[in-house]
Amino acid sequence: MVSDGIQASLWQDPLLHGRFRPYTTTMAAATATVFLAICLAFTNAQASGNLVEVLSGNKDFSMLVDLVVKAGLADTVANGGPFTVFAPTNAAFANLDPALVDGLLADTEQLKSVLLYHVVPGRVLSSDLSNDLVVNSAQGSPLRVNIYENHGYQKVTVNGVRVVQPDLEASNGVAHVIDEVLLPPAGGDIVDVLAGDSRFTTLVQAVQAAGLVDTLKSDGTFTVFAPTDEAFARLPAGALDSLVKDVPALTTVLLRHVVTSGTYYSHGLCWEKLTTANNMSLKAGYNKYGNLMVHTAEGRASIVQPDINASNGVIHVIDNII
Repeated sequence: MVSDGIQASLWQDPLLHGRFRPYTTTMAAATATVFLAICLAFTNAQASGNLVEVLSGNKDFSMLVDLVVKAGLADTVANGGPFTVFAPTNAAFANLDPALVDGLLADTEQLKSVLLYHVVPGRVLSSDLSNDLVVNSAQGSPLRVNIYENHGYQKVTVNGVRVVQPDLEASNGVAHVIDEVLLPPAGGDIVDVLAGDSRFTTLVQAVQAAGLVDTLKSDGTFTVFAPTDEAFARLPAGALDSLVKDVPALTTVLLRHVVTSGTYYSHGLCWEKLTTANNMSLKAGYNKYGNLMVHTAEGRASIVQPDINASNGVIHVIDNII
């Protein structure tokens, strides 16, 4: 709606007076209706192509489209659906280990598995997403969506990978642009993942000694800061043996490495103040060297590998006991 002041100025302007009718409220409404119709027509035109056509029309997805064709999935993605696709850019594929890319190109079934891990049956718009939403991918493994807000700024991630542009709509679904390639996890819960990694032998033994296995295998949204064997080796001589013999003390140490209030991937950790499973304050942030750090009142550590997925949360590898 145009203000009365603007209408008056148009009417009083000697260059317009007598030549044009004033821009009335009725005319404004009519113009808005026409503009809305044009916008809707443009949106429908954009969404008239199927997912393959929409992605093919953007050069940033040429690698993704080529791989979809190579895997024999083009017809399904073009004519099936509706689907939601988390679409990695060419830059995302360029950041993969070349050996991994070569392996995918040589193994069509593995390539198909990776690509289907980026696809969710159904049309899921950004407005449908919620924090810690878990959906099953077409590959079979789950994907976890998180929404983090800090100082009015919102980040949306899927398995810790940022969604950099949501809602590229197509006739048979929608694509959300991501800045990394999603790789299917080995599978399993927090304990399974730790037990399957040789870096965490001491941690797994400590979890067993403290009777926390069932807790960390249960359904939940765990964030675990996992000290490596080398981190435990930095403890003073005899300290670990003493802890193992004192189950309450061992439990206290282990629980301050666990957050149960949500799944915090690295994108959601920065400058967050969290509470551990034994009600201690835990903070995370980047130091002046750009390293992501985490600390409690008892210790500080660097996160040497973030964002290891588990079915019931996420694991961050740390180099010290906190």
